[in-house]
Amino acid sequence: MLQTPEQITAEWLTGALRPVASAGARVTGFRPSELGMGKVGRCIRYQLIWSEPQAGPASVIGKFPAADERSRRTGVGSDVYRRELLFYQRLAPKVRMSVPECHLAEFEEDSGGFVLLLSDAAPAVPRDQLAGASPGDVARALEELVRLQAPFWGGAGLAGQDWLPTPAATAARRTAAIYQLMSAGFLARYGPRLTPPTVAVLERFTAHVRGWGAAVQAPFTLSHGDFRLDNLLFDGDRLTVVDWQTVALGPATNDVAYLIGGALPTDTRRRHEDELYRHYHQALSDAGVGHPQDWTAYRRSTLAGLHMTVVGAMLVAQEPSSDEMFLSMAERHAAHVSDLEAFDALDQ
Repeated sequence: MLQTPEQITAEWLTGALRPVASAGARVTGFRPSELGMGKVGRCIRYQLIWSEPQAGPASVIGKFPAADERSRRTGVGSDVYRRELLFYQRLAPKVRMSVPECHLAEFEEDSGGFVLLLSDAAPAVPRDQLAGASPGDVARALEELVRLQAPFWGGAGLAGQDWLPTPAATAARRTAAIYQLMSAGFLARYGPRLTPPTVAVLERFTAHVRGWGAAVQAPFTLSHGDFRLDNLLFDGDRLTVVDWQTVALGPATNDVAYLIGGALPTDTRRRHEDELYRHYHQALSDAGVGHPQDWTAYRRSTLAGLHMTVVGAMLVAQEPSSDEMFLSMAERHAAHVSDLEAFDALDQ
């Protein structure tokens, strides 16, 4: 039977960490603390006390289904719990970017419950999603993104990964239906606190979301799907990427536009977007991917931020802290869409 955070014991941790601990060492105690703003999953840091000094990791991260019933149903129904476990089991060893080491991954088909036990990237921490990052931070994240994308460019190395979502015509209909179903509720909840231009963009997207889904074009590669500041842990020059629930095969530009549009305050993004976009393509070239710059595809990809914001907000439990995050994301991504005239790009 799978463990919940409340059921974790020193004995269980000892067994799970035996492969990375000194022979015969035991966890004799631990201190749990809740981490982050994760909405569909629950993350706990376990500070460990060992029977012998430095016999194993000082701390590990446990990831579990969300405590909120609505968020948990979302995780099960969208298959993101199983998808993240399969990522760590099957793809993480092939990924060149820095991701946590997985010590244990268990999934229960009947309930959709899961347990992940991951290495702790401390003292690495995320940048503040609301305050935004610096252009230098975003450039560093784009370099790490290329380390993810380049080995799997064009779907290379992904044969047999049938669990991985892929672009398809039917996906365009589902993508549109989900947004159209959620957008009215999003605007009812957040509209009074959004600027009129942002509301107008969100309403316009309702009529164009089907066209956006249908306009998806190659090249496809491995996509994180939620490549934003809360999921990027910085420690000097080292960057660790977490939260792989939305991993998929998708357009290369989606993660790029989503990061640039959401991580930077709008005025900062406007000043630095061109150089960051060129920086990304130079990193692709340096990694051996000879793909020409496609500004039209990038413009279309700005709409991915709107879709993630609206759908993400309405599928999880509402909280004041997450409200502020979703409001910020809506404003930044809507401005990004407007600045780059993304709706016009759907016809190009």
